[in-house]
Amino acid sequence: MDPQIIGLVENDIVELVKCYIQDKRNRVNGKFRLVSYQVRRLSEEPVGYLGDHYLLDVNLREKMVHYSPEEEEKYAEEEYISFFLKVIPDDVPKLADYIKEMGCFRKEILLYKHVIPRLQDVMIGTRPFVPTAYFTKGDRMIVFENLKSESYTIVENTKKLLDLEHLKVALRAVAKLHASSLILEERSKTPIPKLFVGYLNENAYVDDDDHVRKINLENAIHVLCEMIKRIDKYARSDKLDEILQKVPNVIRKIYDFSKPSTIFRNVLNHGDLWCNNLMFRYEMIPTSVDSCINTEGSVRRKVTSDREDQTVNGKDANVSNNQQLYVSNGEHRGRKRSSIKKPNPCEVLNLGNWSAPGACRPSSCILIDFQIARYAPPAYDILSFLTSTTTQAFRKQYLDELLDVYYDALQCELDWFHRDVRELFLNGFTSYRDSCDQYQLAGLIDSVLYRHVTMLPMELVARCREEHRLPGTAGSHTKSVKMDICLEAWSQYDEYRTFMTDLLSDLIFLNVAMENYEYAFEYAFEKYTDYRNSMSGNAR
Repeated sequence: MDPQIIGLVENDIVELVKCYIQDKRNRVNGKFRLVSYQVRRLSEEPVGYLGDHYLLDVNLREKMVHYSPEEEEKYAEEEYISFFLKVIPDDVPKLADYIKEMGCFRKEILLYKHVIPRLQDVMIGTRPFVPTAYFTKGDRMIVFENLKSESYTIVENTKKLLDLEHLKVALRAVAKLHASSLILEERSKTPIPKLFVGYLNENAYVDDDDHVRKINLENAIHVLCEMIKRIDKYARSDKLDEILQKVPNVIRKIYDFSKPSTIFRNVLNHGDLWCNNLMFRYEMIPTSVDSCINTEGSVRRKVTSDREDQTVNGKDANVSNNQQLYVSNGEHRGRKRSSIKKPNPCEVLNLGNWSAPGACRPSSCILIDFQIARYAPPAYDILSFLTSTTTQAFRKQYLDELLDVYYDALQCELDWFHRDVRELFLNGFTSYRDSCDQYQLAGLIDSVLYRHVTMLPMELVARCREEHRLPGTAGSHTKSVKMDICLEAWSQYDEYRTFMTDLLSDLIFLNVAMENYEYAFEYAFEKYTDYRNSMSGNAR
């Protein structure tokens, strides 16, 4: 595809390659010649909801001093670099207008140009936790390094849920984001919203009757209520009308939750943590148990910060990093005059059994897509993330453990800077868990509002784009809410229906059913097998 089709000209490509070389090679005046370049779609199907996604393949060679162009072409090695592009989908006018009014591209561009580089500076010397943007164009395009070239990938074929190991690694990356935000504020003696005025204005939950997001939320409430009517245990209940009356006001509480807290300390929140906004890199699990055990018989692997890992590995780590550079982006190749040679495909790993020797396990995570970032307590990000990527049964078993993982990771990051975690949580762990209790409902509401759209099967999302419709906004596009694409997914796709039933049931139990003890008792009696068995045993 000609890059000019999406508004990218050769001078733009030269500029972004210069920025890349300066960042990766620490060479300000690296001179090179573009050999060829092309843009291709990341996928034939849409892979995101608020933008189009492309890959830019660039072949270049370094300019050689005192060589003629002909000699340079003959002797200089070519180098391949891959970039990832996000572009406003101008070919879908309704979606493009929606994105522009929401301001999500503008917000992300501002963050990547001004805020995220400051956070990366704070965390220099540690594993990356956010990608680097090398070029932006207006408020419509942003170009990143292609993280797949560095062996990062999005988890696939897991029903958009994450297992325990992925969740732990992701929470450590979230802890880095929050810690870097806190350290930046401490160093500058200024809260981030004042340091970067207007950058974190709320753009997802805007309580303005004329704003597209307010209209979107009200339409979503109608769709979600229709889903509740289709859940058997509520459809048969004499409390259905009461539930349907209360749910809209519960969901509207998100307007208050999304504001900076006046009780808990706020940090930069990612705002949209779910499977598609996380990329993982993997390491092999040793095949020999003996290789993991020291002479005392204890496991040699210990929990450390990645800074400590780098210190221990010393020069070997640097060698490994340099080798990684040359087998991915920056790969040197022999002279080649034909069209672009496509990169070796970075296939998604077969996840398999994470605990099995010889298999892979996630070792690091990068957070992508900051289009709806906000300034809020850490608990908002954490609970929204854990609710969006797990089931209710999973959370019942592992939530406490995962909350501990985040707290320990945050404490580790702050310890490196000689900062006390009580600067963020006044009474330490107690205050942290209080904030998690406070924002548990926020995480549920956030998950229900986003995931009833983002969990849609891709074929339905593609159809919405073809029909120039926005999923989850039925009231603006159809005469009846019952015609919404989300309800179509509910009726046709078991996985979607199961996931949304799980979320809505949790929401109702947490904030609606608990107000009526009798109904809450019936709900618990039906839901928890162990509770039902114990009660039946007592009755006998």
